[in-house]
Amino acid sequence: MHPYFHRIASAFALLLSATPFVGQPAMAAGASDRDCFHQLEKGRGPELVCEFPTRLTDDERRDLRSVSRELIQDATCVVSIRIDRRLVEEALAAEDMVFETPPQPVRCEITTRESKVPITAVFAPRVVITGGEAIEASPGLAQVAGVSSVLAWPVVQYVNRAGNIQDGMLAVINAYRTLSSSRREARSR
Repeated sequence: MHPYFHRIASAFALLLSATPFVGQPAMAAGASDRDCFHQLEKGRGPELVCEFPTRLTDDERRDLRSVSRELIQDATCVVSIRIDRRLVEEALAAEDMVFETPPQPVRCEITTRESKVPITAVFAPRVVITGGEAIEASPGLAQVAGVSSVLAWPVVQYVNRAGNIQDGMLAVINAYRTLSSSRREARSR
């Protein structure tokens, strides 16, 4: 699995950035105010408000094709994130907590063998932190609309249950928590 995919998946899991797909495209000049990584690192408002465009890697595309019995060929999405910054900061500093975000809307275009289908859904990531370490994570994809359940079901199952997604989320969440902790310690000196 591509390392950037893990960073995005885990970052969204804490809504520190965004989703279980990879490849944030280059941003247009002046668009940094909508960039989730920029908002996390530099934003100062009471909320993290950003949009996160996503694409599948070649390996993820192959996995999704296999899981959907070749019905789904590809998917691209944009996750719209809006969450209280204080909740994210608390999750970054917590020793023990279950962090659950409110549902965040996502717009996707699913490519089938015959057409491109616009769909909507929500992500409601959940992360369990124990002893200062994230030990469980799920993107919480749900409420898929605009496509039949025959197409939606394999996508939801793949995104919410794939071990590689959870493992990637956990690795990056823990790495970001370590970075965040180091920054807090440096500021307190």
